[in-house]
Amino acid sequence: MKTNLQSFRTVLVFAIATLCCCVGKASSEQPRERQFEKLKAAFKNPSKEFRSAPLWVWNTKVTNADIDRMLGELKSQGFGGAFVHPRPGLITEYLSDDWFKLYKYSVEAGKKLGMDIWIYDENSYPSGFAGGHVNEQMPESYNQGQGLDYTKVETLPDNAKDYFLCLKKEGSTFKDITASLDGYKNTKGEYYLYKKTYYGRSDWHGGYSYVDLLHPGVTEKFLDITMTGYEKTFGKELGTVIKGVFTDEPNISSPGGIRWTPDLFDVFQKRWGYDLKSVLPLLVETTDNWQQVRHNYTETLTQLFIDRWSKPYHAYCEKKNMKWTGHYWEHGWPDMSHGGDNMAMYAWHQMPAIDMLFNQYNEGHPMAQFGNIRSVKELSSVANQMGYTRTLSETYGGGGWNETFEDFKRLGDWEYVLGVNFMNQHLSHMTIVGARKYDYPPVFTSISPWWSSYKTQNDYFARLSLILSQGDQLNDILIIEPTTTAWLTYSYVKGQVRTMDIGIAFQNFITKLEKSQVEYDLGSENIIKDQGSVKKGRFIVGKRGYKKVVLPPITENLNSKTFQLLKKFVKSGGELILFSTPTFIDGKESAELAQFMKDNAGQIKTYSELSEPLIQTVFASPEISFKQVTGNHLYHHRRTYKDGELVFLVNSSLTESATGRISIKGKTLMELDAMSGTIYAYPCKTDGNHVETEFNLPPAGSLILFSSPSSTNTYKVKPEIANGQIIKSVTPLEVKRLKDNALSIDFCDLIIDGKAEKQLYTVEACNKLYQHYGMNDPWNSAVQFKQQIVEKDTFRTGDIKVLYNFTVAGNMDKSKMRLVAEQPDIWKVKVNGKALSTLKGEYWLDSRFGVYSIGDVTKNGVNTIELSVRPMSIYAEIAPVYILGDFSLEPAPMGWIIKEPVKTFKTGSWKEQGQPYYSWDMGYSKTYHIDDLSDRYAIQLNKWNGTLAEVYVNDQKAGIIAYKPYNFDLTPYIKKGDNKIEVRVIGSLRNLMGPHYTTEVGITGPWHWNGVQKQAPGNEYYFMDYGLMEDFDVITSK
Repeated sequence: MKTNLQSFRTVLVFAIATLCCCVGKASSEQPRERQFEKLKAAFKNPSKEFRSAPLWVWNTKVTNADIDRMLGELKSQGFGGAFVHPRPGLITEYLSDDWFKLYKYSVEAGKKLGMDIWIYDENSYPSGFAGGHVNEQMPESYNQGQGLDYTKVETLPDNAKDYFLCLKKEGSTFKDITASLDGYKNTKGEYYLYKKTYYGRSDWHGGYSYVDLLHPGVTEKFLDITMTGYEKTFGKELGTVIKGVFTDEPNISSPGGIRWTPDLFDVFQKRWGYDLKSVLPLLVETTDNWQQVRHNYTETLTQLFIDRWSKPYHAYCEKKNMKWTGHYWEHGWPDMSHGGDNMAMYAWHQMPAIDMLFNQYNEGHPMAQFGNIRSVKELSSVANQMGYTRTLSETYGGGGWNETFEDFKRLGDWEYVLGVNFMNQHLSHMTIVGARKYDYPPVFTSISPWWSSYKTQNDYFARLSLILSQGDQLNDILIIEPTTTAWLTYSYVKGQVRTMDIGIAFQNFITKLEKSQVEYDLGSENIIKDQGSVKKGRFIVGKRGYKKVVLPPITENLNSKTFQLLKKFVKSGGELILFSTPTFIDGKESAELAQFMKDNAGQIKTYSELSEPLIQTVFASPEISFKQVTGNHLYHHRRTYKDGELVFLVNSSLTESATGRISIKGKTLMELDAMSGTIYAYPCKTDGNHVETEFNLPPAGSLILFSSPSSTNTYKVKPEIANGQIIKSVTPLEVKRLKDNALSIDFCDLIIDGKAEKQLYTVEACNKLYQHYGMNDPWNSAVQFKQQIVEKDTFRTGDIKVLYNFTVAGNMDKSKMRLVAEQPDIWKVKVNGKALSTLKGEYWLDSRFGVYSIGDVTKNGVNTIELSVRPMSIYAEIAPVYILGDFSLEPAPMGWIIKEPVKTFKTGSWKEQGQPYYSWDMGYSKTYHIDDLSDRYAIQLNKWNGTLAEVYVNDQKAGIIAYKPYNFDLTPYIKKGDNKIEVRVIGSLRNLMGPHYTTEVGITGPWHWNGVQKQAPGNEYYFMDYGLMEDFDVITSK
């Protein structure tokens, strides 16, 4: 793609001017609605800007038909937009003319559907290299070295001149002898020899490497290459129609040794007044003033990252009126290898973001994802301080095909109560052909069996996004994150136990506060440097002012600007609370700091531990209080509106309820039911200028309350669900499988030019096929630079056959059996030697999965499916094939045998009834005779397992059951007389797609399909136990 350098230079000049004139200044405060009354009308059906927008994965040769199909699907399930996300498997050339034509088509299609199409700024991730284009056009972006790795010796080796930097220890300093090595030959001493290290080339980077974002001009080049095509295509629609751009995990990691960039020593000298080379070994060794050196070094890298990445990007988006969103590797803290201060980076994003992947709760480790309070509170705190209204989270990726609706809600509720308000699902794949199906499921498209009910989730989070992004979260307590303390001990080369001790202590501290319902923001010393002041006894950070400032456990360092502001704060009567007493300023022992602490010992409050009585006194809020709380996983989020207070309560436990009493300013309470969009009155009693009420949240439950200063409430109380007698059905339970059963065949024989390898797992067979032709699978963990992959499709030889076997036993009707095989345009198909063609106009699961009728060619005994391609094709990925039909499966010594269908299904596990791969819906129905329509009725599920259950009344879908206590109000749907009540339990593609050779749950990545060497007996495959395990009940209120 040719770039318009002149237009970009204009933006660049603006960016430089912004940096020079407005150092430390980010975006102005964003507008928001502060009258809750004005939001009520929108609560039922929030507009597109509050609706979810997934990472929409372009991972194939994209067509207009693909775009129409997928945007239609997303719109139907309540999405408000999508982020176009190039990802491994992409065949269309990234940033080509075709790319922009397709992107423009998407934008135009989005306009028609009322959807926003966002930009994702990289070909996969991490952002910065433009899929290899930055490397090609700016070689210095990667070929200058990004690290310095050292060797310590007593005498100089013969090849000493090959080293980039040579130091000799002399006393407490290190002398640079690089230019005078001959004078030290055969002289014993302590020598430190540094070699440059480089980011390695990889298929992931299009055959290039990652780039040095600390190198001057790299960000500008990246923006030039990436954005010029969008500018040319859309002009003034950037910032209006196209709302913004997503950046993904840019970082300043080291390829080996300490992190380095060519002008690091000059920048360091200018900032700190001494030569980093003279103390460079102290970034590894722990002698002399090593803590000061490490602090100064990490702060230098952090500020370089901000100055050379964040500020130019922010300035560009400001100029274009676009929102810059996306995230860093925030889960790495207190490890600093990806960047020195997450919060400092967020300050430059108009819509800061995080990701929260997997489904494994861990609240104790600072590097966890789900459960890591710090990572979300960093995000919400920066948004509060900078005046940003929206905060995004890339959520759910890698949680596995088997994530349930209850999991989706629990994960989302947890991050929303901590401050997220834009749901960004990871991922919505355009196709799952080949290795793409292993790319961190679940998949948010019609491929997933639960898709037709997913709008309920999107409506729910849209309503939360609306009310949690307006108004203000006003917290009076600032907790300064001990990031600069972690700098004292962090090393790129040698891990320090102390660094992790700091992280764990801080994690435990804020987790306890959060679960004790304390309201606070976190503070970054870098943001305090730029945005901090003291006014009227408050510690100001940007748009927020704090009455109390807390230094958490193991806070050993303060930066100089922070210290100066704290002195002013204490002098003005501000409340400084210490759980540790710092002794360092900018990494150096400070007598001034020690004297300040001594002189103000009577005013500064110092505590040794965070006890419950202390929390209830020192950290109590006059705005809100909790009593008699049971359960250990209650969280709350309070927002202030001009006409009342909003409180969001969340119970993140999957096993225990959370109960208690809450008191908040106001006279009446409303309940906002985010599942239905209905507003109700909520029972309460007044106590002065507060209202008090009880709450009882089931596991994974939530509650939204709004406290109004008005004494009148025109809303009705939410009707209670029937909880009386169980009524008897007039028919027995009938169980039906509602779709064909399936068998996945994932072992095969690979024959290349007549030479066979037998019984290979399909992933292994695919790897072997590509390796035979001197390459790795180019569509798996790789991105295409320009057309470098498709241009390899010049094969003139290669006779490839892939053979799959399946066994049929027993007397059964085979006439309707079907075969599903991927990429019918690539592979020719035979079954038992007969060539087959796809059924015209049909596909299964994926539009690139062909369907073949095999009833006429299937026989009892062993059947052979042959897929062949000749000559070899670059697109010839080997994948499982599937048999569909009305049959059951019986475990065999290797895999499965197809047997006669089940005559009558019953309650219990599907896999125990010969349906182990079945992933869709099973219907459970009974008929009830109802005479009294004045009564209330409900359905109650007892023991069951599925991603959700759909409720049908008289063959019409009434709603879903997915959340404890697993009941549903039937009253509006019942008619007088006989009523057919049906529950459809829905499984997941975990049973069809796997992985079948691991029992690990809560995390699923491509590696889970690797390393399978031998096919297991069928009864050793890992499946989920889906099904209605016990009959359901219909209950009356009487």
